[in-house]
Amino acid sequence: MIAGVWIGEQQVAELERTREYVEFRYLPETTIPVATTLPMKQSPVRTQPGALPPFFAGLLPEGRRLSALKRSVKTSADDDLGLLLAVGGNTVGRVVVLPEGERPKKPEASIDLDAPDLDFENVLADAGVPDPNAIAGVQEKASARTIAFPMGEEAIVKISPPEHPWLVENEYACIQAFRGMKGQKNKIVDAKVIRDQHGRSGLVIKRFDGQFPHKHAVEDAGQLLNIYPADKYNVSFEEVTEAVLGVVSSPILAAQGLATQLAFSWLSGNGDLHAKNVSVINKGQGFELSPVYDIPSTAPYGDTSMALSVAGNRNGLSRKRFLKYCEDYGLSEKKANSIADEAVKATDNLARALIDACPWDSRRQRDLVRILRSRRRHW
Repeated sequence: MIAGVWIGEQQVAELERTREYVEFRYLPETTIPVATTLPMKQSPVRTQPGALPPFFAGLLPEGRRLSALKRSVKTSADDDLGLLLAVGGNTVGRVVVLPEGERPKKPEASIDLDAPDLDFENVLADAGVPDPNAIAGVQEKASARTIAFPMGEEAIVKISPPEHPWLVENEYACIQAFRGMKGQKNKIVDAKVIRDQHGRSGLVIKRFDGQFPHKHAVEDAGQLLNIYPADKYNVSFEEVTEAVLGVVSSPILAAQGLATQLAFSWLSGNGDLHAKNVSVINKGQGFELSPVYDIPSTAPYGDTSMALSVAGNRNGLSRKRFLKYCEDYGLSEKKANSIADEAVKATDNLARALIDACPWDSRRQRDLVRILRSRRRHW
């Protein structure tokens, strides 16, 4: 099997699967690298049979979409290239992967979000969600259960999975709180909540990676680190930071952005700031941090530890440890304290906003208030 790798309307490379390996190779006339971890001088790159290089594995969907994809695609479970070909025409960023002989085209939305008979039940069925009453509660990370589908090239729609009720309203409240921080209005995704004909909510997030054929290069920190998605929790936040600062055109601005994201994540009770939830984008002036995304509070679902360690610790982030992190990456004490103060201010009323938006049971409400109050008190 051979697949074409495209950037815009230009084919730049191929992926070939044999019985012995999967090989990535640039075409002889190519002058555009596909990814930071796939320099042209190192072409070709071979991986184990069925496995893709980490950059391409990182283009695959996660959570329920990946599970549903594996069921629907008639290929072996470990055939990542076969899976990628099923979704490779509409990935995050500018890279498109298609069967040999096909050309990229503008992706079409599978659902009309403005239709009066909009029904998210169909989206849930496509994601393999059975009767919600048949699903027991779980204690895994929220991202493993997230249901997110691309709507053409314009937006992504996310729907709350049954075992994480009101995740849509939760994330929207956190987005609004983050946007309220000084200088952060345009540094987080644009989003809105819509409802289908049955009243089920969906979070519509405007895509930030451009439109075909002029899409922007995007890589998440997992791709920058050349790790597989399964390892997104197995690195430290310092490793993520160093990977990002190693490619951006303005390391000091990126360090400020990462510190802001880290502070808000801790103070909002978000335990899912993993390597795939930090990305860089190149709009033509070099890589910079992408808009912030995927920031719901996971504390109401029993997830209170950090996704990635800071100074070797996942279970707590004191202000002292945060300031040391900032110092290590070139931020002045004044700037670091300013970032911390803004995050404290932004989360001042977040627990109440979340409870107003998400009618959780009284135990979850009490736990959320207690956790966020305790974290802010120690900052």
